[in-house]
Amino acid sequence: MSSPDAEAWAEALAMYEERYSYVLVGPRAHGNWVRDVAALMRREVADPRSWKWVDVDEGEEERLDDPVFPFVLPPAEEGPEEEWRDRLLTVPRVSVKRLLVMLATTWLNVPREIIYNDFERRRPELERKAGVILSRFPEETVFYTNSGVPGSDNQSRSDVPDFYGAITGCAPVSQYDWDLGLVAVSSAEVGLFWSFDAT
Repeated sequence: MSSPDAEAWAEALAMYEERYSYVLVGPRAHGNWVRDVAALMRREVADPRSWKWVDVDEGEEERLDDPVFPFVLPPAEEGPEEEWRDRLLTVPRVSVKRLLVMLATTWLNVPREIIYNDFERRRPELERKAGVILSRFPEETVFYTNSGVPGSDNQSRSDVPDFYGAITGCAPVSQYDWDLGLVAVSSAEVGLFWSFDAT
C-alpha cells in the first residue's frame, strides 16, 4: 500500500474518535527517540505533514492544569530514560495492524469485542483503516508497545504477537492504571497511538 494522503489519513483516524484515544505524530529530531515522544506528550511539536491529530483532551480543564495530561513524561535523565524505554516491547510490523485495531476497540479487548460488539462485522473496515495508518510509516520503522503479549501473564516476548488475543497486562505511561499504545519510530517521524481505560 502506498503512503496515504491527508484525507485518507484523517478518514482512517476516525476509528479512534469514539473512544478515549490519542494519535499524535511529530518529527524525529533526536537520536534518542524517547525525547521525541516526550515532545509529543508536551504538544511542543506539530505533525510534520500538517495532518490531523486525535487529541481528545485539547482545551479540557485537565489539560489546562497539566499540559501533558493524561501522560506521564518519560524521565529526562539517561539511566531512568533507558529503563522507561526498556519497559516497551518491540512489535514486528506484521503484528502492528492488529494492534492498531485493538486500540480502537471499546474495551481494548478483542475477545470481549467479538462477544458483545459485533466485531467480525466491523473487522474488515477497521483493518482497512489500520492498514492506511500503517502505510504512513516506511518499512524500516521500528514499533514498540507497552502492552503485555496476548496469552502471556509475564509480558514475555513473542516473535509474532497476535493482538486479537486477550491482553494480559501493560506498563502504563499515563496517570491511569490501564493504557495501551503503540510508538512508531522512523528516521523522519515518531507516532504515538494511545488508548485509555479511564473508568
